[in-house]
Amino acid sequence: MYELYYRIPYGDGRIFGHSGMQYYLRFVLLFASMCGVFPVKKVYSTNIERVTFAWMSVVTTYSFLLLCGYLTVEIYSLDYTVRNLNEDNLTAKGGIKKATSGSIFYGNACVAMALFIRLARKWPKLVADWKAVEVAMEKFGTPKLGWKVAIMTTVLLTLAFVEHGLHNWLNTRPGGKDDITSMSRVDSNDTMTYQIDQSLTFKGYLERFALKTHWYLFNEPTDYHPIKGFIIMWLSLSATFLWNFTDLFIMLVSSALAAQFHLLTVALKNVRAQILTITQWREYRETYTLLTHLVKNVDDHINCIIMLSIANNIYFICAQLITEIDSIHHSYFRTLFYMYSFLFLVFRTTAVVMQAAAIHDESKCVLPELFLCPARGYCSETQRFLHEVTADYVALTGLNMFSITRNFLLGVAGAILTYEIVLIQLQNKNVDEPHTMDFVAMTTMKY
Repeated sequence: MYELYYRIPYGDGRIFGHSGMQYYLRFVLLFASMCGVFPVKKVYSTNIERVTFAWMSVVTTYSFLLLCGYLTVEIYSLDYTVRNLNEDNLTAKGGIKKATSGSIFYGNACVAMALFIRLARKWPKLVADWKAVEVAMEKFGTPKLGWKVAIMTTVLLTLAFVEHGLHNWLNTRPGGKDDITSMSRVDSNDTMTYQIDQSLTFKGYLERFALKTHWYLFNEPTDYHPIKGFIIMWLSLSATFLWNFTDLFIMLVSSALAAQFHLLTVALKNVRAQILTITQWREYRETYTLLTHLVKNVDDHINCIIMLSIANNIYFICAQLITEIDSIHHSYFRTLFYMYSFLFLVFRTTAVVMQAAAIHDESKCVLPELFLCPARGYCSETQRFLHEVTADYVALTGLNMFSITRNFLLGVAGAILTYEIVLIQLQNKNVDEPHTMDFVAMTTMKY
């Protein structure tokens, strides 16, 4: 890619300081690194020279261990999907989600982990390029992202933690008519041969969690072992965090890019209707060019992650909506959970798209300021600047197949509505034919 950045040596003192993208995102990225989903060494440092990636490091090794765990579970869940994705499941209530959500969830974890490992390799250079642009724009000020990053991180992770906690509580609580005692095995003499531990101990919780939410990993309930239960719970928890961190990462990076464009827009507003020299117009134009190249550079690194996020969220919104429609036959608390989970997915998807679309919105705010240039101040640099703004399309993309703008949100809503109608029609196809389904398997799958 054509390099137009103001290259700054690592020894330059300006690469340090208490501002910029790396400074505001460092604690979020540190937490992600500790969870194994962003294996970058010294990612908390404000000195970008210390931010490195190493194959032989504790965080990278842990990331690969998680990836191996996800792949193992994905193989079993794919096998279950292949064996159960048939006409009966397609037309039965909850059948599509039951057959596919496990493989989709852990498939997403596998792909997301691989993409973040790849991004971690390139992160030190990307941070250096980004910092070079920030230093070149110091004359326009520095973006203040502290509160915004803190609010977005706190709100998203808190809502995700509540949703995950409610899911586990509803599906592992002992007692109640939809309790997992229905999973108890009974022999031909109607004598109980296996009873799931329904105690309130941690050991009992692990057994209920593993057998109810990951039933496809066990041929028989007697195959369960507490060590297996702990590993399954840890993989599920880390995969859930990875799922939410994917969206949070896109939101944070998009906010930082939009903030850089906002600084340029504010600077142009401050000189609105003033007569500027050719040198001043060239300075503004080159700054705009720096920002557009930075956006394209970032997009080259994260457009796969954006594509994965959008596709995954659309699937789970559709699956959760059809489950919510079916939940009228469930308990009151379960119906409330499905409603909360669905609204949370919609909120998160909307937040991701709107934050990413803010980059495109901010880049277009430059154009009205150029139209206000006085006739006496209009020069070749102004004309060139105007041509760049009107001809260039600045936006993040999903694998270079679509651009993330506000209009894209309407397209997502239309796609969800279309797919939901198809799912409802499939379920109503054999509405007069009774379908017997394992209730436990149908109602436990959040993922």
